[in-house]
Amino acid sequence: MKKYIIRRLLALIPTLFVVSIVIFSIIHMTPGDPAAMILGDKASVEDIEALREAMGLNDPLPVQYINWVTGVFHGDLGQSVFIDEPMTQILKEYMAPTFSLTIYAMIISTVLAIPLGVIAAKKRGSFTDQGISFLSMIGISMPSFLLGLLLILGFAVQLRWFPVGGYKTIAKDGLIAHIRYLTLPALALGFMEAALIIRLTRSSVLEVLASDYVKMAKAKGVSEFALIMKHAFKNALIPILTVLGQTFMALLAGAAIVESVFNIPGIGRLTVNSVNRRDYEVIQAVVLMVSLINVVMCLAVDLLYGLVDPRVRLED
Repeated sequence: MKKYIIRRLLALIPTLFVVSIVIFSIIHMTPGDPAAMILGDKASVEDIEALREAMGLNDPLPVQYINWVTGVFHGDLGQSVFIDEPMTQILKEYMAPTFSLTIYAMIISTVLAIPLGVIAAKKRGSFTDQGISFLSMIGISMPSFLLGLLLILGFAVQLRWFPVGGYKTIAKDGLIAHIRYLTLPALALGFMEAALIIRLTRSSVLEVLASDYVKMAKAKGVSEFALIMKHAFKNALIPILTVLGQTFMALLAGAAIVESVFNIPGIGRLTVNSVNRRDYEVIQAVVLMVSLINVVMCLAVDLLYGLVDPRVRLED
């Protein structure tokens, strides 16, 4: 197991190297001049050129890339020219709301979706199954920004159960306030992914229930609850684990839209604003960080396979 983990961690290096090249190339091919955007429309050509020289934008692209990667290896992700703070501090400040929102949405998706998927499989063809399938169809069809606006209208404006938007930290405002401000955004963000998990869980459990060993256990008089939870669900968990890992990354990527709707100062809004003003350092650091999280999540899912499925052995 240890050797497997070490090999996978070492594989991060070439993966992130390729990702860094792609990130750097795409960003620098994007139209727009950061120096011109900083100084504004009334700036002279000489002033813009002087700022470009100070920012290193006149250097050849390979030189700019090497300077950036060298800084990354030394723990220096650069400094935003608009926020005027080191990227490590910016990521620390803006990642916290996004991670809180993503984890909360992940919990909501998992807690709602997996039991509903199992129930739909157990009640196949019934009114309950059709109702759950209809609910999942709505979740797949409705975009998160529209659901967010509906939740604001219903639960924030009309019922006044939750705030319209904003963000409260646990350290300053407490856990209850933190959860209240994130509940509607988490529901808006996680509902679509919950619908996908419901459909996958239902199909996986149905597939296992149709297998011969489950039919044999049923013929031997095994109770329906034990048949579902002990035999069917455990063996249906492998594809569910796969989609849960993908769900986390989908929620992290989709947080930008929800953060804009609910005015949450997270990494998603930061990225959108940075793209609009061509803040290269921020975009490069954020995308590289998200790529690292994605690779680590894939590794975590692979490790969970070895714990859940006895047929999977991670060789040393």
